[in-house]
Amino acid sequence: MQLQSSADLIRRIQTLAPPGSVPDEGVIQALRAATRELIRAKRAEGCLDESPMHLAMTRTVALHEEAARARLAGRRVLVTGGSGCVGTRLRTLLQGFGPAALVNLDIAAHHGPGTGIRADIRDPDALDAAFARFRPEVVFHLAGIREPGRAELVVREAIDTNVFGTGNVIEACRRHGVAQAVYSSTGKCFAYITDHVYTGTKKLAEAQWMAAARQGGPTAFAMTRFTHILENGVVSRDIADGIRSGIVSLHGADRHFNLQNLGQATHLLVNALALAGRHEPDTFWAAADLGWPVNTLELALDEIERSGSDAAVRFLGVPKGYDEQFFRGQFDWSGDYDHHPLVNAFEAPTAALDETGTMLRVQVRHAGEGVLQAELGALRAALGPEAAGQSAKAALLTAVENVASDIFGATDPARLADVLWWGAAPAWAGPDAAGAARFERLIGLLADALLTSLPPGAAARDEALGARLDDIAATLDRIPALARRARRMRESLRSLAEAGA
Repeated sequence: MQLQSSADLIRRIQTLAPPGSVPDEGVIQALRAATRELIRAKRAEGCLDESPMHLAMTRTVALHEEAARARLAGRRVLVTGGSGCVGTRLRTLLQGFGPAALVNLDIAAHHGPGTGIRADIRDPDALDAAFARFRPEVVFHLAGIREPGRAELVVREAIDTNVFGTGNVIEACRRHGVAQAVYSSTGKCFAYITDHVYTGTKKLAEAQWMAAARQGGPTAFAMTRFTHILENGVVSRDIADGIRSGIVSLHGADRHFNLQNLGQATHLLVNALALAGRHEPDTFWAAADLGWPVNTLELALDEIERSGSDAAVRFLGVPKGYDEQFFRGQFDWSGDYDHHPLVNAFEAPTAALDETGTMLRVQVRHAGEGVLQAELGALRAALGPEAAGQSAKAALLTAVENVASDIFGATDPARLADVLWWGAAPAWAGPDAAGAARFERLIGLLADALLTSLPPGAAARDEALGARLDDIAATLDRIPALARRARRMRESLRSLAEAGA
């Protein structure tokens, strides 16, 4: 019997159990058989020759041990959200540096090294009392709602925790004279704007932390960006749960994600502390080597085979919170900078490796302090007692867009034109500009900033810039909501050319 291709078997699985269906026992048995065949087909195609997890497990971030010890030995250290997977591993690492005290502040039960205290970062009084009691000199801020799918269901809680809870931690650090504080942000913050609650809350949290870093004061604030943690990620957890239950439910057959391991994550956090003050204050650290994105289906099949289970796979579709579509202009395509999945095109020119070559240091673009505070105030006002989840989400996303708009307005117009062209030129906008139309809100914000900032004569002096603006206008013309901006861009091109003549 000829082995079917993996593509044919994936289609069979999709037909057997469409999204939303509840498979009966007969369908489950058919799914198991199709999954066994799919493993064989993938192996024959060379896709499962090596565990998708193997390389991720062996990657490392070198620890700046001596510098870390100088800032941890004999110090009082507090970790928010320390009961989670990363927090527990971090506390174990910190314990080895000989702190005078190690405190885990969390709403979850304490276990492992150190002393536990139950407190919620959403409660500024409880946070203040904990800081007054333990007098931390070093703080690692990990607490937050970290699952994108859950954030869509508990919008207000996600905003209160990730945005305003982070603000509470910043103020507690300042008020109690904490010397250094490190925050674990997410690679999703590389997005310029978003329509997802989790990413929106983390972007505003990151903006506050970096604003505090720029302002100076008693506390030196440092930051990392993580991607999916191999031993703690939602995908890995769901695959393990599915193997135990007999059916592994995946979002789709062609979903990919970047991975880092717990060792990389915890070393990043400690290194951010160790190196705080050596570089620009508003920078983040990320693992330099994240490898190639991992296909979730191949990861699931490999895990099923290694477990000896007869579990089946099925595809549920992509739920809200996980359905990001990344704008092509999110990345720098000039060839001048190395690609990194956690660094956007505006940040890429600032990226630099540490002395070990295992960490990347990147400076964050920022809005004006007044703009950020105004948007946080408007968001808080919108979260009145009657605000429903959708209205709270709308207020959150508006705040993110307004902060982004201010950042775009302060950006060099040539760079804005590059980003717009990389994302919206006719060559990759797709038929009828459908590929660009998905991002009409973002393209509109970028176009508005570009139209406002173009200096007289710029297009006449720079033929390549003029050609790019022509391309961008051609795409905007094909998107009804952006056609007015296309006309303004062509009018600007004419007037700029006349001014340069």
